[in-house]
Amino acid sequence: MSTTTAPETSDILSRVLALGRARGGDSNFGPLELLSASRTNRRARELALQALGAVIAGALGLRRSKKTKFAHTFSEMCYYVFSVLSLTRLFWDAGWFWPSGWHEVMFDGRVQQTAILRPYTAPADLKMFYMVETSYYVSSFALLLVRPKKKDFVEMAFHHVVTASLLLLSYTTGYMRIGAVVMYLHNIFDPFMLFAKCTHYAGIPVLPDVSFAICAGAFAVPRLYFYPSAIHYAWLGVCVGNKTCPGGVWDKTPVEFSLIGLLVALLPIHVFWFIMIVKVLVTALSSKGVQGDVRSDSEGEDEPATRDPLDPAKKHT
Repeated sequence: MSTTTAPETSDILSRVLALGRARGGDSNFGPLELLSASRTNRRARELALQALGAVIAGALGLRRSKKTKFAHTFSEMCYYVFSVLSLTRLFWDAGWFWPSGWHEVMFDGRVQQTAILRPYTAPADLKMFYMVETSYYVSSFALLLVRPKKKDFVEMAFHHVVTASLLLLSYTTGYMRIGAVVMYLHNIFDPFMLFAKCTHYAGIPVLPDVSFAICAGAFAVPRLYFYPSAIHYAWLGVCVGNKTCPGGVWDKTPVEFSLIGLLVALLPIHVFWFIMIVKVLVTALSSKGVQGDVRSDSEGEDEPATRDPLDPAKKHT
């Protein structure tokens, strides 16, 4: 798996992976260690990528205000490209990662099918990626609280609380397969949306509208079609044809019920945001393209409507 450009991040992730391999593939870092590593991770990565984005913006001849926005958006785009490609590379050969194998998506809990691991544990490479992803959501939630409020602040705050709870609960209990699948389904959308923003800031014609149209599909298919299917398989869990669940699908542990409840809680927010995306897309097709932001509540903002409703860091760049 590739790492970020920041030396601090590389060192942290290398230590975690080495520790996990030394312990038979399972790293025993707890939630406090996870959050501690998270604080170092994001800031170093952002500074390096924003510097690169600023160089590109300068080469494109952008004025200062748009140069800053382009640099911030570019750094976020790089992160999500890294996230999607890393997950793909890590688990391309894992049957449980793809829809045809989602019936095994909870088989890292009480029914552990990886021979070298104990129940309720996960491989070190998966925990390593959790560190990167958790760093993003924890810092994003902090930014959400201190930056100007947008129209969907309540939905965004709820989304981040649920997501952080899912990450920490699945990390500490070892149910990370379902977490990796959910991260992948969520993150596929973001590179397209952020590319649309970058091309908008750069003043490139047509591409922002085309990219945003792709965004609508990249949001709807993973989050409104495949995501409910993933929840369905998580609900079936390890209880289909397994003697550890004599009571069937209702014979679950409190942790399993909690994880599924948190997964279901994200669905209404997805529907709400998709309606917003469709409204912006319809406006773009019926007028002069993507202009303005249906979620902006401040005067004089020239942000495009191609913001990701899932990330406060992108909302306010």
